[in-house]
Amino acid sequence: MNFLNSDALFDLLVARRVLTPKQREFVTLEKGKQRQKLLRQAGKEGVTDKDYPDMVEILTSFNLKLAGGEGALIDEELIMQTVAKEHKLPFVKLDPLELEMEVVTKTIPRNFAIRQLLLPFKMEDGLLAMAVYHPDCHGVLEDIEQANQVRIKPYIATKSDIKRIIAEFFGFQRSISAAEDQFGIVPGGSSSVDIGNLERYVKISSAKEITSSDQHIKSAVNHIFHYALEQRASDIHIEPKRSACVVRFRIDGSLHTIYNLPKAVHAAIAARIKFLARLDIAEKRRPQDGRIKIGEKSGKDVEIRVSTVPVAFGEKVVMRILDSAMIFQQIDSLGFSKRDLDVYNSFISAPHGIILVTGPTGSGKSTTLYSTLKEIATPEKNIVTVEDPVEMVHEEFNQISVQPLIDITFSNILRNILRQDPDIIMIGEIRDRETAAHAVQAAMTGHLVFSTLHTNDAVSSISRLRDLGLQPFMIASTLLGCMAQRLVKMICPTCAEEFSMKGEELLKLGFPLAETGNITLRRGKGCRECRGTGYKGRCGIFELFPMSSQLKKMAAMDTHTLEMRQVAIREGMTTLREDAWSKVRRGITTYEEALRATSV
Repeated sequence: MNFLNSDALFDLLVARRVLTPKQREFVTLEKGKQRQKLLRQAGKEGVTDKDYPDMVEILTSFNLKLAGGEGALIDEELIMQTVAKEHKLPFVKLDPLELEMEVVTKTIPRNFAIRQLLLPFKMEDGLLAMAVYHPDCHGVLEDIEQANQVRIKPYIATKSDIKRIIAEFFGFQRSISAAEDQFGIVPGGSSSVDIGNLERYVKISSAKEITSSDQHIKSAVNHIFHYALEQRASDIHIEPKRSACVVRFRIDGSLHTIYNLPKAVHAAIAARIKFLARLDIAEKRRPQDGRIKIGEKSGKDVEIRVSTVPVAFGEKVVMRILDSAMIFQQIDSLGFSKRDLDVYNSFISAPHGIILVTGPTGSGKSTTLYSTLKEIATPEKNIVTVEDPVEMVHEEFNQISVQPLIDITFSNILRNILRQDPDIIMIGEIRDRETAAHAVQAAMTGHLVFSTLHTNDAVSSISRLRDLGLQPFMIASTLLGCMAQRLVKMICPTCAEEFSMKGEELLKLGFPLAETGNITLRRGKGCRECRGTGYKGRCGIFELFPMSSQLKKMAAMDTHTLEMRQVAIREGMTTLREDAWSKVRRGITTYEEALRATSV
């Protein structure tokens, strides 16, 4: 008997107080009509009851509330967790980033996995972990044990999870395997060698190389893009190793290894990406930069910035995913405190002057600047940006890309940019004296100028401008203010828990505490939602340094930045460490993250 397609499932859910007797009666009367409705919707007339739809799908399609109340809906995951408890089996929520490609795709055939709704997902201590949908599939598991000479530990999983992983993993593996089988072996039995490998192997026989137009490679690259977007990755790394091609995603600031692919397909995957980015496919000795624009099924366009560079074992490709929903945000959602938000709004509403955003690479400066420009963009304003390169194309801005090879540099463009009648100018980075002088000139002639610098804190921007050769009086007369920022990981809301820590310990770590004794903080235990890290998402911490009248006088007199910092703090400036501590106390991030982001 198929338990999930029988009335015994309803009896179990009533006994476990998932369904009420009244709900059970309703479902029993309506299940036949609902089955036919689902069949019509899916266009699957003639499919047997055993295959589709079963009682779980019928039950979830009614959108019933748990035990008849006003709480959560009775969904597939809740039903399968109840089934798992009844059959004394563990339930598993399949996370694609934790699955082993070889185990998933090489243990059982794809058609068998689809037909039986099974998914091997991990080999540990000689036990094969197998996700199953049907709790009464003992005979099938015994057959697999005999065929593979391995013991199996079954886990209950949802049908949608199993089918999705089978489709993604087997489809990707099929593309990679087909490409490897077709092109990865040199006649005579020796494997082909990447000519980009700096170990300088001698290639004594030629093999037909995979081309970027090969259908298998197209499918593999499309899968990597789709998978990265699904997992909220900010960067994709495709790295050549001595005998493999490693694909890694950066998610919430941390790199995760996703695939270990055969080395034979690396050159073709790199060539396909270079082709899409309109780079020179034949040039493998010099770094190249390009961009790709792809469209999602939802209709949203995503920009991908591509960088290639030759490394020891071939050509490494790194792609930065620029999602417009992440780049263009509401300013008040970036993480400003009320005081800092008021100060920043006073900066961007000024008619002219220079606003500097500082911080290391990856601290969120581009997001802050793009969000700001989007906020203040109106049809009456001409916004011109000079970037290296243009990160996110937006039709409301006039964006110019720096191209040093043809002498289009920051300083050269800024010489002529005022002839374009701009109201607001955004300079990607002030790197030299000439660029700084042109920025000051633009601010003095009535323009609002945004730019970035690489300094440790906001006040150090003044000494950096002095080092670039600007006169103190020019800095004092044009600079509206500076802002330093960093990104910290946010605590996962699903697994957040409270814990106590002694105030004395936190004081030793450098946090500005007003009290001692035990202090209650929050942290993430680690769960499926956050992949065991305890963190999910990121937010900014900020240090805003407005140029008050007193600070303008000090800047004009070339006062040391340490004295200016002390005056700014007395006037109400919140330091990076203080802002980070505020977010720790509010349960947004952990004290470890605050220390990491604010350590000098």
